[in-house]
Amino acid sequence: MTLSILELADAREIVRGLLEQLRLEAYLFEVEPHARNWEVRIDCGINEKWQSAVLEISSTRLTASREAGPARDAVLSAWHEQLDACVRGVAP
Repeated sequence: MTLSILELADAREIVRGLLEQLRLEAYLFEVEPHARNWEVRIDCGINEKWQSAVLEISSTRLTASREAGPARDAVLSAWHEQLDACVRGVAP
């Protein structure tokens, strides 16, 4: 996947917005391109410890989730489930 710096920055902004909407208390994230997908690595603070998660999302789905609507809601729902401990702030 050949990307420009602008495409990478755009993907990071979309992911940042999604994670902010999930209201995680403490987290760090990275976005990396992989084939036709983006890999989102998230480290979140839970009970003074850190937990890591890796999420994959297609570039099409990520771009579609930029604006409020069904695509964004679907991504938020899936990520909320995958990051449940981070969202609740307690270890599983």
